[in-house]
Amino acid sequence: MDIDKTKICNIISEMLDNPDENEIYPTTKAYNDLERYVEKVRVETIGWTHADACTHMDKNIDYRKVNVPSILDRALEDLS
Repeated sequence: MDIDKTKICNIISEMLDNPDENEIYPTTKAYNDLERYVEKVRVETIGWTHADACTHMDKNIDYRKVNVPSILDRALEDLS
């Protein structure tokens, strides 16, 4: 997904653009930023999946019978 690639590139670029006085890159900060980003995406995805399941249940559709590739397609479209 382009949004993820952009965010990851921004984090890595920030790290590479800011070495300290000894030319050491702030890798700990970059790792922490990446970890926070992945956590945020996971939380967003869980929320989306819950809403998707509720929407199907509201229409009396058993979510266990929903085709997984269709869930992935909708998630990729909605979360992009």
